[in-house]
Amino acid sequence: MRLRDFQISNVGPLKLVNVNQLANVVVLAGPNGVGKTNILNSILQLARNVTPSPNLWMVVEATDDQERTRWGKSLLDTRNQQEATLLRSHLQRNQRRNEYRGSFLNFDSDRAVRNVQNYNFSWDIGNPYTEDIGWDVGLQSLQTRYNDVRHSLFRLVESQRREIADRVITMQQSGAREMPLDFPDIIKPFKDAFWQLLAPKALVEVSTRNQQIFYEFNGTKLNFDTLSSGEKEVVNVVFDFLLRGPQHCTVLFDEPELHLHPELSYKLLQTLSQIGTQNQFIFSTHSPEIISASLENTVVFVSPARGPTDNQAIIVNRDDQTHQALQTLGQSIGVISLGKKLVLVEGEETSLDKQTYGAILQNTFPEFVLVPVGGKDSVRSFEEVRDNILNRTIWGVEFYLLCDRDAVNILGKTAVSAASHSKIQQLPRYHLENYFLDEQVIASVFGTLEPTDSWLRSPTAIRRKLKEIAQTVVPYATSLNVSATIRETIGKVSLMPKGVAEVKSSDALAAAILERAANEASRVGTGLNPSSVRLLVIAEFERLHKSIEEDNNIWLHDLPGRVMLNKFAAAANIQPGRLKQAYLNHADKATVFADIISIFQRFRSGN
Repeated sequence: MRLRDFQISNVGPLKLVNVNQLANVVVLAGPNGVGKTNILNSILQLARNVTPSPNLWMVVEATDDQERTRWGKSLLDTRNQQEATLLRSHLQRNQRRNEYRGSFLNFDSDRAVRNVQNYNFSWDIGNPYTEDIGWDVGLQSLQTRYNDVRHSLFRLVESQRREIADRVITMQQSGAREMPLDFPDIIKPFKDAFWQLLAPKALVEVSTRNQQIFYEFNGTKLNFDTLSSGEKEVVNVVFDFLLRGPQHCTVLFDEPELHLHPELSYKLLQTLSQIGTQNQFIFSTHSPEIISASLENTVVFVSPARGPTDNQAIIVNRDDQTHQALQTLGQSIGVISLGKKLVLVEGEETSLDKQTYGAILQNTFPEFVLVPVGGKDSVRSFEEVRDNILNRTIWGVEFYLLCDRDAVNILGKTAVSAASHSKIQQLPRYHLENYFLDEQVIASVFGTLEPTDSWLRSPTAIRRKLKEIAQTVVPYATSLNVSATIRETIGKVSLMPKGVAEVKSSDALAAAILERAANEASRVGTGLNPSSVRLLVIAEFERLHKSIEEDNNIWLHDLPGRVMLNKFAAAANIQPGRLKQAYLNHADKATVFADIISIFQRFRSGN
């Protein structure tokens, strides 16, 4: 049995979610608060009490002959009273503990191991695999099943031992003096899964005497309780899954990545996919990795509600224009799951830039999620995807761009000017690092790090050193700025002639292209006129040098701050990252970073 279609209306934030033709792997994506967990809970609610309803219905499909025979058909639609009754009867039947078949299996987000209870052994210990369990056990929270899993492991081991002992006595009574010792390791599937999840850690013993589970690591035997919380969670999930042995089931899994390192989350999903037969997985997730890896199956983006009749469920696929545009920025489609308002932050040291912006903003703008997108190559891509990404809202998610001022040198003045609106902003200073060159703040940073006579404790000496560094950076900055100006003047070379569709011969086409080439050569030659270039270089070089001589702060804003900060850090014998972190701790952020805060205020207001 698998879930093929469903519809949910007016449940929490969900006004209308309608999805059809679900694959065997379904991923529910979307920002916090849109109702992904409500979808899973609604499906579970209907599975517990299958009744016709226009607001909550599903269509399930038989996946084996046994189900088709029992139903007399391949599809059951809960909007139909007769079919709803048939499905309710199918679901509300007792199941074997390790042959959970044709039903729903729930793994909610609360997977912490707690309330551990010892098992009270009796003389009669049956094999837990041969027992029936209640029809709704698999629909309950994972917490309620943990002790069942743990106790079943103890009982598996102990029941096998007693079975072997009984066999020995029976054989001895019949005159046998030896017996084969090739009985199976009853917990081998659990050992294999444990190894696949946590190697080189290995499950070695389930001790019924101590009621403990032991594993080995680096030659030391350790208790299960010594695992990390994330390791305990994945083992808890997989052991429960192994014990149920699900076949032809729909497995509902809320946030499989929760509390887990991405690698451990990946191993968990890989292990689950190899257990059981013909199971369908429905994941609710915020993980960009899980979302992007599932595009060949069904990825449902749940958008914020717009109107009562607008379907909030949007199917995403690999050929989607938005997916391709995001890839141009070095991002996967999964980034849309991070929040409703994403600020794309460019920069070479992306992780440090994100931390820096986060420290500056101090949770003042919680509605924005910072997404680092790389360096200059990504900045060039902004121009290409502006219409697909930045100028529109995608499925209820808005995108913003905050770039350094040197974007002018990359995109050109016209492009940046055209992009100058509420969703695209550039820093007033050349780099983010230009805001880390305040001599008063730097002096306070070294106030506790350097002796009293150190030049690093003197704002005047620091300013002097920064000016010395600035002098060495002027030629580099001039080259960048002049290059950008010329690039803006010349633009891209185009050899496409007008009216090419009407050209009848190769000679005519060659002539048209050559004419176009001559015009382009003339235009480029004018832009690269030696006299004009010389004047540009001299003017920019003198402008920057004059600002240093007059000490008017223009040089602190207009020279490449990243280069200057790195040079200053080298002179102060401190790592740039450490200097920036200390600077953030000492700076009055509302004053030093007022420009950046005001940009986010404009993002918020839309002005």
